[in-house]
Amino acid sequence: MTDVAPHALRVSRRIRASRERLYEAWTAPEQLRYWWRMDGPGWSFTFAEVDLRVGGAYRLAMTDPAGNTHVAAGVYRELAPPDRLAFTWDWENPAMSVGETLVAIELRDAGDGTTDVVLTHSRFPSAERATSHEQGWMQLLALVEAHVGEPES
Repeated sequence: MTDVAPHALRVSRRIRASRERLYEAWTAPEQLRYWWRMDGPGWSFTFAEVDLRVGGAYRLAMTDPAGNTHVAAGVYRELAPPDRLAFTWDWENPAMSVGETLVAIELRDAGDGTTDVVLTHSRFPSAERATSHEQGWMQLLALVEAHVGEPES
């Protein structure tokens, strides 16, 4: 984890896919269903509700091995396809809530058919809460890569 501001994190991954394909994977419910969950036995995608416009709301849900549904929700703050999107973030379950945080995803052309995905999650109430989200975002970046990534030629 790299601190980019107090109580923030930044994770990144180079993925062999176009920025356009990655942007769609992050914003289209029919794409989110393939990768929005934790990586491990018993985790599954539950639903994605997306009103893809600045000011539009989203709700993304996954179910854990015990059958508990975890719903992240927020509002889109910036949509600049295929380069960037930003949205507020919190868990609907009060026991998991971090307050209104902000996620920004930058999609940078890295050449040779690859894209650097840089995710910055900020405005956490504490460094501990930021750290607790790092592993989840790293898993999600690996899952999105497995969904959209192309084999090396």
